[in-house]
Amino acid sequence: MTILIFLFIALVTGTVEAKTLTACPAGVTKGCDFTGNQAIQAAIDKADDGDRVQVRAGVYTPEKFVDVPYQQYLIRGAVVLRNKRLTVAGETGAVIDGTGAPPVSAIVVEGGEITLSNLVLRNLRAGDPEDDLYEGHGVFVIDAAAALHNLTIEKYAKMALTGRGSARIVAERLRIQSGHVAIWLEESAHLQLCNSVVRGNESAGLAIYLNSSANIYNSVFDANHDDGLYADDEASIFATNSLLLNNGPYGVRVVGNSRAVLRHSVLFGNAVKSSSPEGRQQIYWGPGIVETDPGVNALYVAAAAREGDPDVRTAALAKSMIGLGDVAACQAAP
Repeated sequence: MTILIFLFIALVTGTVEAKTLTACPAGVTKGCDFTGNQAIQAAIDKADDGDRVQVRAGVYTPEKFVDVPYQQYLIRGAVVLRNKRLTVAGETGAVIDGTGAPPVSAIVVEGGEITLSNLVLRNLRAGDPEDDLYEGHGVFVIDAAAALHNLTIEKYAKMALTGRGSARIVAERLRIQSGHVAIWLEESAHLQLCNSVVRGNESAGLAIYLNSSANIYNSVFDANHDDGLYADDEASIFATNSLLLNNGPYGVRVVGNSRAVLRHSVLFGNAVKSSSPEGRQQIYWGPGIVETDPGVNALYVAAAAREGDPDVRTAALAKSMIGLGDVAACQAAP
């Protein structure tokens, strides 16, 4: 009788209690709903809106893929989520590793809404770096809302984080390193990036195009080899409380009709500070810009703390400082 009453209420209200599905690596079965290299995808396929996929610690090596068409491209995803509202959360030590796998992109999100946290994505390779088959990406978001927390994306062939179409991405505590383009936005995609480190990439730290936009708070762009921040077409960048260090050929570059606004940030060691179209002011320097050695340590904490943007507060709603730190606006999922 109790079960019948519950089912009746669920039908009347249109709600069913969310469930947690557990994905485990090969060799682990206790407490698992799905086991093996395809376990994450199997859990996502089984999940309903509002459910949670828990990814147990271990290494998942892609074996299969799904091709997601977008414009002239096929994004070849090892884990694909389409038009669902889900949370995918890893335990410490949960890794998607492309070593020994076919060329794939790790995670593709098309439509819907995802909260993705506590995963390492690494060693993602591409068959041909210049063709329209999109492998070698980390997280690829198309026309979806994504909240990303505590992700490491490293050693990837193309882009670590991509937003296309009308994607809306809120990201904090990302570590993107040792790949090609770290962050790529196009069409009208928007990114809010907080408390993140983008370093040592062979191309741009951030490259955005068309009508896309990026708001950057308390983040570090260090030693990227094809500009720290780059905008083209009508794109727009806002950055505050951040460090742009050792990038080349420019710390910040805008072309076309794009623009960038920087406040309360440190620029030091870049090959050239900035580049804007000749005779046009499209980079705007607000208050609090520092161009001296910040003396950062390995965790990008400045030797002498500098008071940050008065319009930005920490997660605890305290005054902010320049450099890495939690930001109030990045705590909420989209």
